Formats: sequence, C-alpha cells, structure tokens
Amino acid sequence: ADEGDFARAQRPLDESARLFGEVGDEHSALSAIRVLAWTYNGLGDRERARAMHEDNLRRARALDNRGLEATTLGALASYAVDEGRVKDAGAMAAQSLRIYRDLGNHMGIATELCRCAGALAIARMTATAARLLASSEALHEEAGTSMLPHLVAEYEQTLVAIRTHLDEAAFAEAWEQGRALTADDAVDLALESLNRL
Repeated sequence: ADEGDFARAQRPLDESARLFGEVGDEHSALSAIRVLAWTYNGLGDRERARAMHEDNLRRARALDNRGLEATTLGALASYAVDEGRVKDAGAMAAQSLRIYRDLGNHMGIATELCRCAGALAIARMTATAARLLASSEALHEEAGTSMLPHLVAEYEQTLVAIRTHLDEAAFAEAWEQGRALTADDAVDLALESLNRL
C-alpha cells in the first residue's frame, strides 16, 4: 500500500482484518480496515473508503481507541477538504488535533496541522495556513519523520492554494513564523483559527 500498489494490498489487508476479528483483536482489525479503506480510496472508490472510515470511527469510539479515532477523523477531514466542506473539515481536524495533543503524538500533530492548513487555505485564511503548513514540515524534520505518502498530495495542493493568494514576501514571512512555532503554539493557533471558520 505504501508503494501505491493498492490492488495487491487489498486481499491481505481484508484477510488480516477478518482474522483479527476472528481472534477477538478488534483494535488490530480496525487498524487493518483503516489501511484497507485507504486502498479503496487509492483505486478511486471514495464512497466505499469513506463508509469504511465512518464505520471505523464509530467502532474506535466504542472501544475508546483514541489513536485510531484521531487517525480516522483526519482521514474524514481530508474528504471534507477535497469537497470544499470547510466547516466540517475544520471541526474534524480540530478534534483529531486535540486527541493527538492529549496523546503526545507529535507525528500525528504534524500530520493534522497539514490538514488544518488545507481547510484554512480553502477559507482564504492563507497566512495562517502557511504558518501551519510550515510548522507541520518543521515538526516532521525535528522528529526525523517524513510525511505519509498519501498526505504529500494534500501538502502540495495546500501549498499551491496558499501561494495563489499570498505574494512572495507575505508567504516568506508567514513560512518563517510557522517554522519557528513550537508544537503547542502551532496547535493553539490551529484550534483558534479553525474555531473562526
């Protein structure tokens, strides 16, 4: 799946989810289903992928699996960004970001800041979007992690939207400010900005 061979990944993921369910490991089953949903999205079946994520969100909440809840909210926020549903995207991204902050998951925070930037860019809050996108990039660098493959397109799309509405000087200033933010400051900025959508 990480290499983009979604068709080849589906069968073992489906079997994995089924077997985890049979042995009663619901948490691992939901993790497998999350990746399986990603493969359906990658093959163009967005409706099936979304339905799988929505079901996973319900089940993750029932199990109190906060990490999976945050990941799934993030995936659903991405769909909302793609569809221009800014308020929905912002609300889901904010929920996900709060959970990641509570869990101390810095990679999750970095990932969600990118999604928050996408929602804010659509809402033409482009300077703030640039700060959050820059912060996301800086947090990944600081942690020595790279952006998840399926988020690279979101990052690039958001960057294009930001650059369309900010001149070079304003972009450079916002980018520099964003890279200097601590993770806590970036989360606070994101939550405050998303609350204004």
